[in-house]
Amino acid sequence: MIYLLDTDILIHMMRGLKIRVARTEAQKLRVQQARNILSACRAQSKAGHTVACSAITLAELEFGARNSLDYEQEAAATRLAMSAFHAFDWTVEGCVEAYGFIRHHLESKGKNIGENDQLIAAHAMALKAVLVTNNTREFTRIPGLKVENWTASS
Repeated sequence: MIYLLDTDILIHMMRGLKIRVARTEAQKLRVQQARNILSACRAQSKAGHTVACSAITLAELEFGARNSLDYEQEAAATRLAMSAFHAFDWTVEGCVEAYGFIRHHLESKGKNIGENDQLIAAHAMALKAVLVTNNTREFTRIPGLKVENWTASS
């Protein structure tokens, strides 16, 4: 089984793991959710599954680093975190058809989601992967897409 981590879940994990001292309830929750995500990644890898991300996700993370106050530090931290995951290239085979299906379906229903989210969802469908996200509200609009949220403890 392939688990494809979307940008939202990775940012959620990385931000939570950066918190050194959780002072507020919100920070404590974020740290716990980050640990849950990391724990699920480790458990799925140990079980022989592939835990990965899309090249689209890497591009979004690079954009985020460029928008930060300290690009070099943010980019280095992001690259270090992402080195633990396989990154799949977004390829023509499968991804193009899945993207066309997703975009047509969402636009015809008037329930669009972000274009990069559509591309990541198409990538997950082409790989026959489970998309791991903290944004289930949007991704569950896509028929046939398997979606999980690893922020809750299992």
